[in-house]
Amino acid sequence: MHSTEEKLNVGMQEIGIKRDKKLIDKLLIYIHILKKWNKKINLTAFTNDFDIVKHHFLDSLAITKFIEQKKILDVGSGAGFPGIILALCDATRQITLVDKVGKKAAFMRQVCLELNLKNVSVIHSRVEEISTQKYDAIVARAFGDMYLLMNLTQNLINDKGVWYGMKSKKLMDEDIIKNKNIYKIFDIKVPFLDAERYLIKVSNT
Repeated sequence: MHSTEEKLNVGMQEIGIKRDKKLIDKLLIYIHILKKWNKKINLTAFTNDFDIVKHHFLDSLAITKFIEQKKILDVGSGAGFPGIILALCDATRQITLVDKVGKKAAFMRQVCLELNLKNVSVIHSRVEEISTQKYDAIVARAFGDMYLLMNLTQNLINDKGVWYGMKSKKLMDEDIIKNKNIYKIFDIKVPFLDAERYLIKVSNT
């Protein structure tokens, strides 16, 4: 197993995603765009294909089966994770990406353009400054404090909406100490990645 395509395929099979040549082709294009832009702006610390695959792509792909909602806001999207991956996996999802850094928003727009993604929109703003519509789910990968995320986006979530937070062990431990009674926690197994990963789910009730 040497090529990036093979690693993507094996990793996706481990997650439970059936082989999809079109999806893999788009992910390979995504890697190319990410590495090209990363030379000019800081999008990721990972510079080789395999690190990008396991730390970003498979990490994002591993949560897609847990997210049932279709109208989703991805807060602090950065280089498009997990929002663009969620959109690529399911064309019926409507994904809005928001990031406060203009260059990152420009990068995500370019990715959507080159991948012909029609189910994604990008907003350059702080999340607390947007109030355009409400979402069925709000997801964040790079947001440290779940409770703060919920407070900042309370006006953006539907009455029966759901927040999702992607967490490492350290961040989860910090959050759980404060809010353990309201969280539903999923252990996430990311292929090739020797690290504990979790998805926290909180319902808006």
